[in-house]
Amino acid sequence: MKIAYILFDEITLLDLIGFYDPIKNIKTKGFMENLNWDLCATKKSIKDSFGLEIIVDKIKPDLSDYDMIVVPGGYGTRKLQYDIEFIDWLRTGENVDFIVSICTGSLLIGAAGFLINKTATTNFNEYKSLEKYCERVAQARIVDDDNIITAGAVASSLDLGLYLAEKLIGKEKTEEIRIGMDYHPNKFEIITVANKSNCDTGR
Repeated sequence: MKIAYILFDEITLLDLIGFYDPIKNIKTKGFMENLNWDLCATKKSIKDSFGLEIIVDKIKPDLSDYDMIVVPGGYGTRKLQYDIEFIDWLRTGENVDFIVSICTGSLLIGAAGFLINKTATTNFNEYKSLEKYCERVAQARIVDDDNIITAGAVASSLDLGLYLAEKLIGKEKTEEIRIGMDYHPNKFEIITVANKSNCDTGR
């Protein structure tokens, strides 16, 4: 399993780190030894809205080489959704097994065409902005529509990381990761979409 984390200027870093932390534990605990990831962007480094800089691993790699792409949110998404060069690069990942977004990262995967005829969610302040990209906007914490998985506002990133961990390694091992993180989530709604019939489950 090879993951591409998509980075850009004015990213919300908690979107990235909240997801990354439970996922990296899949490898550190030996649950999936062939799990690897790259930090990917269109240039050698990016900065969040407050100037914190991150050096990336790969500049504009072909995303079809990955099994999963993960697109965080942040204020940078507002402009990037109209950036042809960036969106064309994102489209190279259209056939990966998992396309994942956190918060307003859904605007970017939407602009790339990944949400056509899909149900999706985003930051609660941007539901209207997402409408033009998908069939239905769900006011839910996590939406899984045929392995195109979107999550809500920033704190949902941690829940999303655990949700993906469960899909990859099962409930028992994921519970070990959760306990090790001393994380105690409340129940929340996950919407899964299969054959265009919605199945709502609590978690």
